[in-house]
Amino acid sequence: MQTDATRTDESEEDESDGGASTTRLFATFAALMLVMGAAGWVIAKTASALIDRMALSESLIGALGTAVVTSLPELVTTVAAVRRGALQLAVGGIIGGNTFDMLFLTAADISYRDGSLYHAVTMPDYFWIVTALLMTGVLLGGLILRQRRGPGRIGAESVLLLLLYGGAVAVQVLA
Repeated sequence: MQTDATRTDESEEDESDGGASTTRLFATFAALMLVMGAAGWVIAKTASALIDRMALSESLIGALGTAVVTSLPELVTTVAAVRRGALQLAVGGIIGGNTFDMLFLTAADISYRDGSLYHAVTMPDYFWIVTALLMTGVLLGGLILRQRRGPGRIGAESVLLLLLYGGAVAVQVLA
């Protein structure tokens, strides 16, 4: 939907891959996927060790530590897209990435051997689900009711998202 404030993406003319062949690009991509898979395994092992050694909640480590670390590549991609002026790529990457992440629950449910994973959900998990739902509602509101500038030169919905997440983190840490 077009509004007066809608900006269209314009591709850059000198987008070049440096002359690399398609085969080499796919090989590089596959190698980086392997590195990322190994990094994910290390992150999971480190998170488990933190839970055991520091007696922290699994939900806390999962929702804060693991989620933040695994989201950093997405953050870098989003910031790079915004800086290049590819705003739709940035927004689509965030929303699409989070939508795809929800499919991980299906993979985890298949992998869980003691029945359905959804029956193993605890109250802290419900807390993060409600937090995610509230944040999604704010995001949708921000997409529907657009504003040019808000407090601190960012949208009011961004401020509200930061407050919701910061508040949720505070509640989880103090609980």
